[in-house]
Amino acid sequence: MWLKILFLIYCVKKISATRLFDTEYVPDESDVTFHLYHSSDFSEDDELFIDNPKSIKTSKFDPNIPTRFIIHGWTHSRDVPWIIELRELMASRNYGNIIVVDWGKLAHSMYVETREHTVLTSKQLARLLIFLARDQKIHMSSVHLIGHSMGGQISASAAYQVQQALGQKIGRITGLDPASPLFEWPEPDNLNELLDSSDALFVDVIHTNSGHLGMVKPAGHVDYYPNGGDDQPGCGFWVCSHIRAVEYFTASIRKPDLFKAYPYSSWEEYLERDTGNLNKRVGVPMGWAANPSIPIGCYYFKTHGEEQEYIMTKTTIEDSEVEYL
Repeated sequence: MWLKILFLIYCVKKISATRLFDTEYVPDESDVTFHLYHSSDFSEDDELFIDNPKSIKTSKFDPNIPTRFIIHGWTHSRDVPWIIELRELMASRNYGNIIVVDWGKLAHSMYVETREHTVLTSKQLARLLIFLARDQKIHMSSVHLIGHSMGGQISASAAYQVQQALGQKIGRITGLDPASPLFEWPEPDNLNELLDSSDALFVDVIHTNSGHLGMVKPAGHVDYYPNGGDDQPGCGFWVCSHIRAVEYFTASIRKPDLFKAYPYSSWEEYLERDTGNLNKRVGVPMGWAANPSIPIGCYYFKTHGEEQEYIMTKTTIEDSEVEYL
């Protein structure tokens, strides 16, 4: 709690300072860009432009397959290692139109300013989705938004705007440790900017730093709390645990049955109950293979043995290399 109080004091001081001196970066719509990647060439992308049919027609966008967006968080851009790994992995497996939302120019401000910039970013994402629906006739049920940290909350806001404009829900939102500071707490003024199960037909959330950088409360139809959802094995600081949600999701694409989670009311109940007999139970998949057939609720498990070794050997982001959120 005291850490949250210190964070709030910092935020208040920062807001006061920026309002007094008016030195914060003024965002522009062009600061949010959209990049389509495909299996034929991982290094090349087609940039898509809102309300520009030519940019769609001259690209390799296919309206007849699923469309998946990757949205980064604070201090990131489309060229950070985890984005590159995830987009190439999905493109190589022909998992649909893979579009990276790059708002890096807006995401490298102070945290408070970046939080404010998520409003423009979500608006631009919603505009592109609405444009694709009207120009390419894609249905929102074929859209999958994958957002880490602030990207998870941007997904929520964009999805709400799409619902208001089209009367359609996004098919799936995957929240990878959605950001908590200035979203979940203090109590939000606008709940439409906070991820919840109403934002898509299916919302799955992986919590890996809950109570610090990531949300505590359940935010989806299915919420996963690996290792209790807080400090992750091998991590000595919050940022490492926060990014671990991305690593888990990426690992689950390579091996969909890697993670099996179990329904409990809390981490404490998981630890107290029949954890020694979990191998006799049928767990539900976490990550890529999560699906609407999984009963609504919270799921818990420990990563160890095969799972932890797989993560540490297959991911490109090591604990010592993580310098960003």
